[in-house]
Amino acid sequence: MFVYQRLAALAQLENLEVCSPVPWFPVLKSRTHIASPENWQSLRVHRAGFFYFPGFFKNTDAKFYARGLKKWLNNLCESWKPDVLDAHFVWPDGAGVALLAKELGIPYVITLRGKIYECLKVPEQARQCASALQGAAAVISVSSKMADEALALGVAKERLHVITNGVNPKQFYPRNKLESRAELGLPDKDKLLVTVAHLGHRKGHHETIKALAGLPEDVKLVIVGAPAQGGTTDGFFVARSCGVEERLILPGPQPYEKIPLYFSAADASVLASYREGCPNAVLESLASGIPVIATDVGAVPDILPTTVGRIVSTEQTDPLREAIADVLDNTWDADTVVRESGVRSWEQVAEEVQSVFRKLLI
Repeated sequence: MFVYQRLAALAQLENLEVCSPVPWFPVLKSRTHIASPENWQSLRVHRAGFFYFPGFFKNTDAKFYARGLKKWLNNLCESWKPDVLDAHFVWPDGAGVALLAKELGIPYVITLRGKIYECLKVPEQARQCASALQGAAAVISVSSKMADEALALGVAKERLHVITNGVNPKQFYPRNKLESRAELGLPDKDKLLVTVAHLGHRKGHHETIKALAGLPEDVKLVIVGAPAQGGTTDGFFVARSCGVEERLILPGPQPYEKIPLYFSAADASVLASYREGCPNAVLESLASGIPVIATDVGAVPDILPTTVGRIVSTEQTDPLREAIADVLDNTWDADTVVRESGVRSWEQVAEEVQSVFRKLLI
């Protein structure tokens, strides 16, 4: 969603052709041929296919990615040659686009998101990513920490830009707490903590639930999300072992248009992740006027001023519990939270990205 939102905002400023490649493997999935683009909300999206080995030979993904997109991109260049190729993840997208850009003589930009950390654990992928990043005309990082990783991989400082994510202020803004709770069927008198994240282990739900056990009985935790990316639903069993199963609310996956209501229904939001890029859950909570307790990962230090929340170490229950208690003991004015957070709109983010692209063409 965050990739779409940045592209949709940028499309209001520049002419874009968007391609979201589809991996395929015989038997598991039929081959995706280049076809007419499809409309996805406000964007026209091409769906070229690329071959991949599921679970094996992952170091070849970038080469197959480039091979799969080559025909589509060559056809595009016959009628409309892009000034810049814009890859939104370093692997396999960035490494694959780097190969295509070299053949076509087109400058390319890579946006770093959380994927880089997985690649750094695999020497061959790390090598390919480093080569792609070093050859990029510009590298955009959604956090200062990932920018440091890019520097360590050999990216020149003058080609590196930190541009965090934005929010849609028409969706995320302060709303009436009791009305939001009533619409969602949530308790109207308890103090509510809300976490919006899939149920994967790396989101730190276990620590949040254990922290809940050390908080007053009138504090309840709502976790909005579905099993994904290795996710499980064992949070209920952790809650049972901690004696807080009656204080844990699991509404499951929710439509995106309902997420603002969950933030507005909360007294505070929590994100205890072990790893993140630029977590939009933090930005969306702040834009809703709700303070945040988050772990010191990814862009959290860039986007969460301690005047509107607390930042704690990962995988530590006691500091998390203390920070939650501190936030709940304070009174927070929603408009002040929004103002002091400095959250930007996607339109503002797109203008920054456009500025990076424009400088490449001077």
